[in-house]
Amino acid sequence: MKPNSDLTTGNIVTSTLATGMTRRQAIITGGVGSILAAGMFPNLKLRANEWSSLPDAPRFTPFTQPLPIPGRLGKCTLNPVPGCEEARCGSEAVYHGIAPEFYTNHPAHHPDWDQKPTACHYMEIQHAVHQFVPGIESPCFAYSANGTTPSFPGPTFRMRHGQPAVIRLKNNIDLETSLHHHGAHSPSHSDGHPVHYTFHGECRDYYYPNAAPRHHGSQDLSENPSTMWYHDHGNDVTAHNVAHGLCGFSLFTDSIEEDLISRQVLPEVDDAFGNQGAYDIPMAFHDTALNPDGTIYWDPLNLDGRIGNIFTTNGVAQPFLNVERRAYRFRFLCANLARVIELRLSNGQPWLQISNDSWLLPRAVSVSTIRLMPGKRADVIVDFSRMPEGTVLFIENIMDQDNGRKPNGVDLKKRVPFVQLRVVGKTAQTGSLKIGAGTPLRPHVPITQDEIVATRVFELNRSNGAWQINKEFYNATRCDAAIQLGTAERWILRNNSGGWVHPLHIHVESHQIQKINGRAPKTVWAAKTDVSPLEDGTEIELFMKFRTFCGPFVFHCHNNNHEDHRMMKQIEICGTDPVTGKMQKPMLNGSYYAVEPDVCGIPQPDIDSNPHLFS
Repeated sequence: MKPNSDLTTGNIVTSTLATGMTRRQAIITGGVGSILAAGMFPNLKLRANEWSSLPDAPRFTPFTQPLPIPGRLGKCTLNPVPGCEEARCGSEAVYHGIAPEFYTNHPAHHPDWDQKPTACHYMEIQHAVHQFVPGIESPCFAYSANGTTPSFPGPTFRMRHGQPAVIRLKNNIDLETSLHHHGAHSPSHSDGHPVHYTFHGECRDYYYPNAAPRHHGSQDLSENPSTMWYHDHGNDVTAHNVAHGLCGFSLFTDSIEEDLISRQVLPEVDDAFGNQGAYDIPMAFHDTALNPDGTIYWDPLNLDGRIGNIFTTNGVAQPFLNVERRAYRFRFLCANLARVIELRLSNGQPWLQISNDSWLLPRAVSVSTIRLMPGKRADVIVDFSRMPEGTVLFIENIMDQDNGRKPNGVDLKKRVPFVQLRVVGKTAQTGSLKIGAGTPLRPHVPITQDEIVATRVFELNRSNGAWQINKEFYNATRCDAAIQLGTAERWILRNNSGGWVHPLHIHVESHQIQKINGRAPKTVWAAKTDVSPLEDGTEIELFMKFRTFCGPFVFHCHNNNHEDHRMMKQIEICGTDPVTGKMQKPMLNGSYYAVEPDVCGIPQPDIDSNPHLFS
């Protein structure tokens, strides 16, 4: 079912769009009456002047359910095969086609991308039910792997450097969706740009070369990721879709990480059957908001940011995990919409932090706590070998926060245990991992001052109750920065919004923080990151390169309500004219969505007849 101006989009009635209103204007000005009249939010609890109030959460007994480990997205055969004529943009089988960079004759497609056969996968977005709280079914959205039962989090992507992958995604819900592979270096078509939709009932082939950006002609292995994640990124409905279940992990390895595993510096990522390794545990923290009957509470007019009343890990409220007396790798993901968390072990033992966001650190660092804003990740090593059998401890959050604006600060009196850890086994497995503070992990190639060709300033501000960057709301037709392929830039990010936290995520490549409020960043933020921690009144200076892929990409606040209320900007990376040597003109023109159909995956008739989706 392809969109038209008479259909509902984003669970908000848009029949008024024929008047020329933008999609966001329709959502804001349509008002509560239109939403309720349409029956779009039957679980919304209206109370006068209490739009931000949370309902009473369902009661349950914590630490009675085991921590679930998400299953893997398995390989399959796709029919028709990706890239063939029957799977091109506009086709019946794969309506949104595949990235033009998939084809070997594309200028960006390097021969070393094809040294291994492409791994193919199939996934669907479904309506589902999920038990966040034991015994209570919550209607939600979920990703489903190869026709299996939908799950939250979704099936884990397993990627390897040098092996390209195609994930064919079919959208079975009545909303436009866009799969963002957060931390990946991907073409614009498959990056999860907010208006590169997958329409209801249609498929898109997401192509991931799984190749590093190039440095002096060779792939820069220092840029290869480790712990990524994916989530929906549909324009204006990202917060709604993520809150309703659309996210999952993506794990990546290369020769550097595989060498660390072979030397027992890190545990195995895979077991003998291709499942998650027993000592490498992904943990997605998500504070969901539930009504007493278990339905998901959603406030469409919340512009501050949604916080929840139930603390889940891997989709289960306060689970337990049995751990052996040895060292483990925990992969922490803050999948909250607005809540900032600060994690510690309840016994005071420090974390050995080995990554920030998608990338392994140059060296392991001992830290007492880990602060994660929405979208951020951190991998840690925890050694249980010296703890007696029967020891019980907790991964707990010590950051107090009671609204979507920003946290109140660390408060040990208000700590919340997220996961109970139960130490089992009489014999300690000493020496299970050969790692400590200072252990080398991944080389880091810094961007140098002499590579910088431009400086840009982006100020985050609040206007008319919503969110702006440089006093502008996001406009999908506008190029906010045309950047020449292969160059490096300095960006200054300023949070002047007055009382809010804005974790700022930049798509397409890593960036390197140079200063936070004029000072060098702390060690764990000093190499590579993809979400800059812009606290209230903070200024961050960063360096970033733009390589491999041309086309539109975005950066935005990762408080998803802020993103949906237009705290987002759009860059276009432009190639070099082979004759003049100058930067080519961007496709984006500020008047209508002029991105080529093969690049955005949207047939031109859909763009022309549905301008509200591309505004």
